[in-house]
Amino acid sequence: MKQSELDKEINAYLKQEGKALGWKTKGSSAFRVEGEMFFSLLVSGSAKENVLYRRLSCKPMAFDPELWRILGMTANLQAPLGLRADGAYTLYGVPLYEGFIATCEWSEEGLLNTSRGCLVEAEACIKSNNHLRSDDAFMELGEAFNLSILKSVPSTAWNFWKERLIHHVLKGERDQAMSIAEDRIAARDSGGFIIGGKTFYQLSQRQLKGHATSVG
Repeated sequence: MKQSELDKEINAYLKQEGKALGWKTKGSSAFRVEGEMFFSLLVSGSAKENVLYRRLSCKPMAFDPELWRILGMTANLQAPLGLRADGAYTLYGVPLYEGFIATCEWSEEGLLNTSRGCLVEAEACIKSNNHLRSDDAFMELGEAFNLSILKSVPSTAWNFWKERLIHHVLKGERDQAMSIAEDRIAARDSGGFIIGGKTFYQLSQRQLKGHATSVG
């Protein structure tokens, strides 16, 4: 089977099974909202290696909208929920699990059962993490994930600073958010987003200064 055909079939079965189980889908992602949390399940296959990859991640519903305000993309606030699952200007979220499943063949029955199995597995994980429904719970998870990444891959480009800054902004802790922005600018960290020649942290700094001026 060609890769393009496999992608098309996986997406179709994910949509079919997702609808039956109460998930919404967009392309290779299935997503749902529980409490204040957005959960996204990415499912993709490799026709060459005969493996299926799946990753379940989460992020607070309030985080992407604040990211868009900082980036000056407020039109995204009216976009369908699916944008948060695969949009270019969205936060990655923190994975609850990820990995590969080996498969012998890409049959219709196999794809159907595997797609459903991935969704059922994700549902079980979400239910078992029923404490993970708030911004504070997400930050706890993210800090733990950040520590584990730094221990296993000390030179990783991954960091959790964007989420920390956004969390402070949402809590009204603008001094702490400004401190993060200034430190990351000094570290030449773009935050993964550059708009109009300005990095995420430079745009954050400008927004925070603008707010301080308007309040004053």
